[in-house]
Amino acid sequence: MEELQELRRYHDAIPEPAPETIGVARSRLGTHMHGSRRRRARRIRPMWALTVAGAAATVAVAVTVVAVTAVPDSGKAPQAPQAQPPTVTELHLRPVANAQDVADNAALLAGDEPAWTAEPTQWGYVKSLTAQTRVDGGRWLRGRPKVTNTREQWRQLNDKAFALVEDGELKVYKGSEFEVTYPYLLALPTDPAQLLTRIYETIDAENAEHRASSLESARQRAENSGRSPEEAQRLAEESVPPLTSAGRDRQAFQTIAMGMMDTALPAALRAAMYGAMAEIPGVRYEAKATDLLKRQGITLYHVLDGYLRDEIFINPKTYEYLGYRTIVVKDHRDEPFDTMKKGEIHNWDALVKAAIVDKAGQRPG
Repeated sequence: MEELQELRRYHDAIPEPAPETIGVARSRLGTHMHGSRRRRARRIRPMWALTVAGAAATVAVAVTVVAVTAVPDSGKAPQAPQAQPPTVTELHLRPVANAQDVADNAALLAGDEPAWTAEPTQWGYVKSLTAQTRVDGGRWLRGRPKVTNTREQWRQLNDKAFALVEDGELKVYKGSEFEVTYPYLLALPTDPAQLLTRIYETIDAENAEHRASSLESARQRAENSGRSPEEAQRLAEESVPPLTSAGRDRQAFQTIAMGMMDTALPAALRAAMYGAMAEIPGVRYEAKATDLLKRQGITLYHVLDGYLRDEIFINPKTYEYLGYRTIVVKDHRDEPFDTMKKGEIHNWDALVKAAIVDKAGQRPG
């Protein structure tokens, strides 16, 4: 039934097709379903969608209607068909029922955005609000925060410099302090599946490097304590287990979320990031949520092992990114640390403004 889901997604975003076109498409779809049940489902683009560039990538399209009049055989040359004035059909966003619908609507709106023209030497400006949690000292946050911090920052798109306002003064620093850099993000494909593949490749490479280093350190410590090489290797393997599938999926979700957290991004890339999130196992959609600024939104979220929920907030009308939160949804013993208690908020921030500017210290508008 995944083909029918894909068919419904594209159908809702385009003008109503002719009955005969539907008949042909249904026949072809039925043949495809009976002949390929064991193959992985692919995106099905209905025949009538081919008249809309990028499968309904813009909010409205112009359709030219040509009227052809039958002329009796009178010995005269037939008249050329008369073209009628073009009519515009509005493409409506589909009702949202799951994470994939969020990504589809975001992609639809992104198609109407101006092309990305930013240069590597320009700067991404971000103003954000962050809740104070145990990371800043004290206890974990529960409920609405009593203390929040507003931050403005500028990052050069080549990530060769960044700037902050400190004690009322703009300070520019060389290099980058961000785990997910602008060059990495802006080089990501805007196809969701390809983007997610790239994210997983990055996670796998980084984890392999980190695990190899940790294994070697653990093995050396065991040998220095008098263990045999074989025993030292066994102890190292036990102390540094490989990344689980669930942990890998969580890292993918977090990496994409961090990519949206401190950046100004093209709408098409942001929509592809939503689409990549929708393809991560375990990612779900919630229709009602309130972010740190008390803005009403929707969320895409991932729950690790039933206890730790990472989520992003999204504007339900514009599909712009609003912020990020990590919250404990079930008591959990976090060895060797304390027990995580349901309701604890470990991270919570909100994006106030993001834009591209020409220099550090410049604000949009």
